[in-house]
Amino acid sequence: MSPSELFGEPTMTKLFQETIEHLLKSCHLLDAFQAREDFHVRFDMPPYQPLVIERHGELISVAHYFEQNGDLIADPDVELHYPSWTPTAITQAYFGYRSKFIERDGKILVDTRFHREVSSFLALWARNIKAQGWAEKGQVRDDGRG
Repeated sequence: MSPSELFGEPTMTKLFQETIEHLLKSCHLLDAFQAREDFHVRFDMPPYQPLVIERHGELISVAHYFEQNGDLIADPDVELHYPSWTPTAITQAYFGYRSKFIERDGKILVDTRFHREVSSFLALWARNIKAQGWAEKGQVRDDGRG
């Protein structure tokens, strides 16, 4: 049984995975993303905020970035487990950081609402990425190869 099945994740996270993998494949970067322990790519497509996809071992990060007072702010920034694409945390500018795992009194607890709520958000984000045409019009600014 996969981690997605174990935690009852519907096809909403699958849609996000397929959307991001399609974007990477359209720029000939999917193989590098899957093969490398450390991967980074930034896509630009004005007027939208830059879209950054990273992989560091078993951690995937997908985020839009904007600049505020000279600082780059990720909003939203979702963290997922690789290779299952199971969401583990999300950061949103106005809602803060939220993790699937909560530590209390030395115990690790699981937020049972996390998957449903974050998976629903990821499905919406995936539909927006598709509708905005990132795979067709997004320009690779930095693919981390240099």
